[in-house]
Amino acid sequence: MRRWPICLSGGEIGFIREAGRWVVGEVSNQSTGYCPDISSWPVVAQALDRAGLMRPSSSTRAVVFRRCPECQERNIVREDDFVCVFCDSELLTAWNVDCAD
Repeated sequence: MRRWPICLSGGEIGFIREAGRWVVGEVSNQSTGYCPDISSWPVVAQALDRAGLMRPSSSTRAVVFRRCPECQERNIVREDDFVCVFCDSELLTAWNVDCAD
């Protein structure tokens, strides 16, 4: 039996009509519930391909999430500033948000 991770990705998707059919206009990993890493794009692309949807070649907006090692809050990293917005602690540069949290 094949086992899958608890979450593969999450985010937002926007559709547009193009030449009489629906296509993906925008897609991001913006999900404050799962906080998926930007490396989850291939799973999203594969799902869209299986659904037969035209899509961008990559995420149209990638969001960087990190959990603060001090206060445990989830953060969105902006402008490569890896500092917790809640307690000013330094955030890790590697993804560290477990989607099962």
